This record gives sequence, C-alpha cells and structure tokens, in this order.
Amino acid sequence: MSAFGYFGSKLRIAAKMHDRLPAHNCWVELFCGSAAMTLAKSPAPIEVINDINEDIVNFYKQLRDHGDELLRKIELTPYARAELELSRKAGGALSDLERARRFFVSAMMAVNGSFGAAKGGFSVSSSYSRNGMEARVNRWQSMPEYLLTVVDRLKKVRIENKDAIDLFKAFFDRPATLIYVDPPYLGKRVKGYDHDANSEKFHRELLDVALKAKCMVFISGYESDLYNELLTEKAGWNKETLPAITKGNNGKCFSRDEVIWFNRKYCEAKMTGRVPVRLTEKERKDRKVNPVR
Repeated sequence: MSAFGYFGSKLRIAAKMHDRLPAHNCWVELFCGSAAMTLAKSPAPIEVINDINEDIVNFYKQLRDHGDELLRKIELTPYARAELELSRKAGGALSDLERARRFFVSAMMAVNGSFGAAKGGFSVSSSYSRNGMEARVNRWQSMPEYLLTVVDRLKKVRIENKDAIDLFKAFFDRPATLIYVDPPYLGKRVKGYDHDANSEKFHRELLDVALKAKCMVFISGYESDLYNELLTEKAGWNKETLPAITKGNNGKCFSRDEVIWFNRKYCEAKMTGRVPVRLTEKERKDRKVNPVR
C-alpha cells in the first residue's frame, strides 16, 4: 500500500520488509514520500513520518484532518489531461485542501507519479480495461475508497516537515526507536524528485549520524561506493540485495537492484525478538516507552 504514486516509491521493499521488522516502541520514516513502509507495517506506540516536500506533508495533513472533504473533491474530479495540467499551474491563492487535491492529481495522473519540477506525461492505458472502463480511469475511480484505509492509518501518526538529519538526531539516542532511511539517490538519477539531497556532503552527514546511532536503523537505496565504504561489516552493518525492476518517469522499465543496510542494533533486536530497552519502574509507571539512553 502507498498513499499515492511516487517516483522512488518503496512498495517492493515494504512488501519484503514490513513483517521482518524488529520489535520497537517508536517508528520514524525520515523520507516518507508515499509512506509505503509506514502504511504496510503494524502500528507502533509512537510513529513519525517526515518529508521535506511541503506538498506531500500538506496532503497527509489534509487527508488526516479533513479526510471527508478531500475524498469528496477527489471523487468529483474526472480523470482528465486538463486536470493534470491545472494541477501544475503556478500562482493563485489556493486553500490547503485544494493544494492537496491538485497534488494528488499530479501524483496519480502523471506517468510514474512524477510531480513538481518532474513533469511526466499524462498516464493512459489504451490497451487495458478494468470494470468496464480504461484501466487508469478505473484506478482513479477507486482512489476515494482506497484512501479511507490510509486516513484510518494516519490518524495516530505525527507528521513532520523537517530536515531529515535534524530529525534523525532527535531520535538516534533512543534505543527503542526504529528508523527507516530512504534518502534521495546519490548520483545522477535525480530527475524524478522535486526536492533532492543528492550531494555527497549530505549523504556523508546522514551516514555519520547513522553510524553513531544507538537506535535501530535500516537504510535502503541502490549500490553506492560511498555507502559500501562506510556501512561495513566491521562497523556493525549487514547488507541485503533485492533484485528489482524500476521505472523512469518516462514509464520505461529497467533492472536495478535495491540494497538494504541494517545496523547492529537492528540485527540484535531482530534476533532477540524484544524491544532493545530496559525501562525503569518509574518509566513504566509514567508510560515512557521511548527514553533516551
């Protein structure tokens, strides 16, 4: 499950990983995008999703706080090229609700969910039919009902719009926290993202926090010399490769393996089957489930 189509959506990793996560009291998704992993996993006592893209964050907030109104607007929106073009027009005073509707249109009607500065073409399916209508139209018509499950899942989730490294630092010394890190890819493949942190400097700073973390961390991405250099077995990291087929924002598919790195805290917690923190009697009494250590 994901909240919308999105370049780089982690549906494959979510399907592979959601039932393999170690026990935790707090969940943080630093670069949530379509929130595929959060929506796939079981709820935790404390959950935080974060994205630097303000349109993504606004969509989640409107869906959570004004779900009925937003779903009604989506239901009344036809699957039309004109709607996609309208969603990309800059300027004008828009309500947060209309911003959310237009964002969802651009995410779902464009090829591969490209939006913002990455303008994929209008997504059509001239060969396939579902439920008596073109397949893409059928998908769009099913969205309001589908999003009801997303609304229900997001009700108890904290939604942030912060720098990912700053948020990481706020949780990295809390052993009961599990942090999922899926940063924009380091290198040239960045056109599908409207907001990118693809410089080596950013990634080195991000990995520096990951290497010092006392919490559980897992990181997904593509093969990277920098990541392989720093996230080594000697430094306490395990690595798993997942064969994958991915799409560019032109809709064309190509093979590229996904890689997941796990830190020592993650692996140890997975082996024991327990949340890796021992709470004091006072913490238990106060229901403090995610203390700093």
